[in-house]
Amino acid sequence: MGSKAMLLAFGEVRTALRKGGEPDRDEAEAVIRALRPGCAVEPIEDSTLADEVYPGHALAYVAVLPDATIVCDQELMMLPPPDHVREFAAGRPMIVFSWHSGSGAFGFGEWDADGTLLREHHAESDDQYEFAQATMHEMFGFAPEGVRGEVDASEIVVHGFKVTYPDQAERDARLDALVAEMVRQGPQRMAPDGSLVPVTESP
Repeated sequence: MGSKAMLLAFGEVRTALRKGGEPDRDEAEAVIRALRPGCAVEPIEDSTLADEVYPGHALAYVAVLPDATIVCDQELMMLPPPDHVREFAAGRPMIVFSWHSGSGAFGFGEWDADGTLLREHHAESDDQYEFAQATMHEMFGFAPEGVRGEVDASEIVVHGFKVTYPDQAERDARLDALVAEMVRQGPQRMAPDGSLVPVTESP
């Protein structure tokens, strides 16, 4: 399965996670409603940041702490982030961090409080594990695996929400059809011209 993380943070996130504190559920719900406009938001059971750095489909987890807001939601991991996400930062530093070691995909962006892009990275390769691990440690004070950092993410409570689009059934149907087609086609590899061709076993 590998290491996976989808994190969006506003404010002094490493300081906030190190200090901890009691997150506010009402504020957390207001955050996810602002970041996912037009979606239905239904509260679900709370969890911990350690368990929800890569939330499941149609799920989001939020912690609103004194110094930062942390959001785990696959739908929000876009580089560059949408305008309404940038606007939500409202004079605070912002981090977008997306990592899936199984596929080799790793990307992040970091913005200053005035909206200036400080650094950005996006690539897909199999040799980024140590870089991704070190970057996550630097930004958040912990990572899914490896040496324990200064933050114990298992002690950070995140409030859970089921978040669905008005056309969620159609979206799910398209996704199911795509997955079914990928299964039908079987393993593929990229040819020199950039096209995908079936993987054939060596004789």
